[in-house]
Amino acid sequence: MSNARRAERAAKSEMHMSDDTFFNLSGQVRDAYVKLDDVLAHTLRMSADMIDTARTIGLAPEQGQKLFKRFHGCIDTMMQSREQLLGAHLEATKIRMKTNQAERADGCYSPWSALEEKQADALRLVA
Repeated sequence: MSNARRAERAAKSEMHMSDDTFFNLSGQVRDAYVKLDDVLAHTLRMSADMIDTARTIGLAPEQGQKLFKRFHGCIDTMMQSREQLLGAHLEATKIRMKTNQAERADGCYSPWSALEEKQADALRLVA
């Protein structure tokens, strides 16, 4: 969607959201992905370590199967949760596009999101 179209939509909106609310919610959504991805990565590493440990200690295949199946179920549930978060995020974006914040194109992942705030401010001054 063009910036002009976004601005037009925002100007006509009956729903208004403050900039603070927009940035707060965007940060929370971004943080939720980070935290989910961190726990998913941790659990995958732990699962791999369990497999290595099972082999090292000579765990019987049927016992290992039960353990590995539990880890797989746990990881699958985390992936389902991430998918649900993505769906909720997309719904929230659809709603935001009907508010005065529709003209914002940066959302949760602005070009500055990967930088610490002090670094982003410095880069903005240079630009």
